[in-house]
Amino acid sequence: MARHRLISMLYYGAAALVAAATLMLTTFPAVLVVALTVAVAAGADRFFSRDPDPDERMRSFVIFTIGAVVGLVLILMFGSRLGSWTFATPIVGFGLAALFDYFVPPAGYQPRDPHRYGESPPVTAR
Repeated sequence: MARHRLISMLYYGAAALVAAATLMLTTFPAVLVVALTVAVAAGADRFFSRDPDPDERMRSFVIFTIGAVVGLVLILMFGSRLGSWTFATPIVGFGLAALFDYFVPPAGYQPRDPHRYGESPPVTAR
């Protein structure tokens, strides 16, 4: 795993932990708490981590934002069944997103027609 992907994962993981702690200790709405913590993590990933390309940064943002939305959907669907464990749903959403980010690495760029960009065509012998 690349270093910048690991650092992004740490930022969003810290955001999930802060969101879980805030949901456990306060009565703020879950959507507000999760949205603010993901926004702070995205800002930290953008301004503190200068190694990744914008495409890789956007990939991390999209994956972990989808993980945050999964956590919110878990709150909406199973909030009454989870009871006091509702605060842990941002961590579950982050965990699912982190597993996806770890096991599905970003695809490398390959041009559609490699011969067009300088690679010579294969040589055939007769």
